[in-house]
Amino acid sequence: MPLTATIEIPADQADAQAFQVILRITNQGDEKVTLLNPDMGVPSPDMNWPFSKEVYQAAMLISFGYLAMSVTDVAGKELPQEPIQTWATPVLQPPCELGPGDSIELTIPLGSFYQLASGTTYLVALTYGDHNLKVSARTSVPVP
Repeated sequence: MPLTATIEIPADQADAQAFQVILRITNQGDEKVTLLNPDMGVPSPDMNWPFSKEVYQAAMLISFGYLAMSVTDVAGKELPQEPIQTWATPVLQPPCELGPGDSIELTIPLGSFYQLASGTTYLVALTYGDHNLKVSARTSVPVP
């Protein structure tokens, strides 16, 4: 498969509850690749959504099976995922088309979905996509 996925850690994060990673999906092939567009829109003002747009997007992707994630501690125990319900139906945007060398980024607010401890390293696994095409990445992530 020409797509690769990597997990990146943005600099200057100091709060475990607001900790984020970036899932970067890159087309390493020589031809255009079409995949699910991660843009799930924004919450309706009527929802009084208490979280960020990134939490909304991740929660929507999770609830419809387009994003799966797991966080495991050093002892090998998987942390429970906090359910965040959007009570909304996504409006699917046209698929993304990635040309050779192109990439997209998804910001994943891990601290909103897991109780992370500062000074701890976790194994993070992310899978993104639909029934046509999925990509996965996993890496060790130190939480400051």
